[in-house]
Amino acid sequence: MSARPRFSARAARRLAALAAAAALACALLPAAGCGPAEEPVHLTIKVPRTSHSVSFDPDVTQIDQVIAAAAEDFAASYDGPPVEVEVEVFEQNRYDEAVVGCFDTPRAADVLYGDYFNISTYVHSGRVVSLDDVIDPAVRADVYDYLWSMSEVGGRTYLMPYLARQNVLAYNKELFHAAGLDGYVRDGVIQSWTREEWEQVLDALAANLPEGTFPMMMYAHSSQGDTHVMTLLRSAGSPFFDDEGRFALSEPAGVEALRWLQDGVARGWYPPHAENLEIEDCSSLFRNGQLAIYMVNNVSLGRYGDSIGLVNFPGPGPEGCATTFVSGFEVFDNGDARTVQAAKDFIAYVYGDAGWLDYAAGTLPASQAVAERYGDDIPGFDLFRANARNVVDFTGTNPNTRGVREVFYLCMADLLRGEATPEEVAAAIDGQCNRAIDEGWAASELHP
Repeated sequence: MSARPRFSARAARRLAALAAAAALACALLPAAGCGPAEEPVHLTIKVPRTSHSVSFDPDVTQIDQVIAAAAEDFAASYDGPPVEVEVEVFEQNRYDEAVVGCFDTPRAADVLYGDYFNISTYVHSGRVVSLDDVIDPAVRADVYDYLWSMSEVGGRTYLMPYLARQNVLAYNKELFHAAGLDGYVRDGVIQSWTREEWEQVLDALAANLPEGTFPMMMYAHSSQGDTHVMTLLRSAGSPFFDDEGRFALSEPAGVEALRWLQDGVARGWYPPHAENLEIEDCSSLFRNGQLAIYMVNNVSLGRYGDSIGLVNFPGPGPEGCATTFVSGFEVFDNGDARTVQAAKDFIAYVYGDAGWLDYAAGTLPASQAVAERYGDDIPGFDLFRANARNVVDFTGTNPNTRGVREVFYLCMADLLRGEATPEEVAAAIDGQCNRAIDEGWAASELHP
């Protein structure tokens, strides 16, 4: 069994005290002495409301608890100017409101924690600073290489990876048995099915499930969860992006994948009128036993126990594919050099203390050392690490991920309603999404 962090008792007491708080204000007052007191630095750290589990600390249920406790320790031990740290929690669908909407105001974020696919766009605003000068060589060597490649733009590091979650599909074993699909039920593996096997499974489910129960997730009412639908569009072998990171669904394999998904409407593969559903609607159906196949990641396994089996998304290769969602930090320059330095020093503090890195144990930690210490305690760790060879990049080099997501789901809704052919939808996705990418590059400005 792995050892707990060297200060876990102290951290646990702090985390328990902070659990009910929506925000934390902590200050280190200057010591009494001769001369005027030094003006404190105010540091605003923003984080979306995100569930989080830690293998050695059941009291942790949200990631902001960890960040708030680390901020408290940082402020108490910082050898720079006195620091006042405020941790602000915002809702997952309020990124732009919490970040862009607060630019040039007293509520602007100095440090932002979040999922890369949400926060990478801000790198191109010209306000996110490079962190290369505070990344210790030991930290550089400890973090998995593939995470550094996802954290860089133009050869500079703007994002600090903390943890990752790998996404695959899960199937309800009971519903599979009820539909006569016993041969597809396997434990302890992440399976891969051919397109023909996927059709056998989905057709059998559509024919044999009870009324009010449906074969597979599908939704297109908003951009929430659309990255999983994008992954399904690799089912016929499409790489999704071309060599320049632009959408390329008008190629034959992309059109075929769109046709496959559209045919699924008539074949009863999805809940009725899936174009009007959100990902959370499908999540609720799956939890209630009314949906046979839904997306899960290594973190959410625990909520289902042994009631589910795992399978990769279909295509493009024989082993199917999975996706990785990386979460980490970025630092903003809001015009005050002392604040920028304190923000960068906070990042260096978190990554320079093995104890705070240990709090990524429960997901797939960015730190190899943490993975070695706690891998045996993290549910499905070895299974998902082995499946990493099947992970595909669902963002490419997109400088405007959020702009792309604003138009993609609308095209998919037209497909599911039958208001456009697969060829028309492929052309619309390529045209509109690539236009958003071009706009992103045209407006891109990196911090000097």
